[in-house]
Amino acid sequence: IVGSGFLHHQGKVLVIQRSFDEAFLPGFFELPGGKVDFGENPSDALKREFFEEVNLNVSVIGPYRTFSYISDEGRRHTVEIVYFVQLNSNDFTLRLSPAHISYQWVNLEDLDQLQASNEVKQNIKIGFEHLPNKVVSSQK
Repeated sequence: IVGSGFLHHQGKVLVIQRSFDEAFLPGFFELPGGKVDFGENPSDALKREFFEEVNLNVSVIGPYRTFSYISDEGRRHTVEIVYFVQLNSNDFTLRLSPAHISYQWVNLEDLDQLQASNEVKQNIKIGFEHLPNKVVSSQK
């Protein structure tokens, strides 16, 4: 199980670029997130992953998409839950983990040029389409 987060801030969403050393989708952009540890609540895992990957403290608003995919040459089946998240403070310093090499704040117009999987692009499109009022109003 994997959780990822749609962090909307000032009209854009945060994406992070995977290191070129990563085995799965090297150099591709993704939403921050990661694996849920055994016994861990998925929203708690997402908060932990946001802090580990980008040094941000977030609150999890709720899920908006669930999908699954096969990877590792057919040996791994992953179920991913995509959540809306929001910053706990507008005073933040974004710092990447060693597994990531850059970040961008993107809007819908940026998606065609973004090196990201079709699933990530779909997650972003759906996120913008269904952005909760709570997230929009708190980020103005």
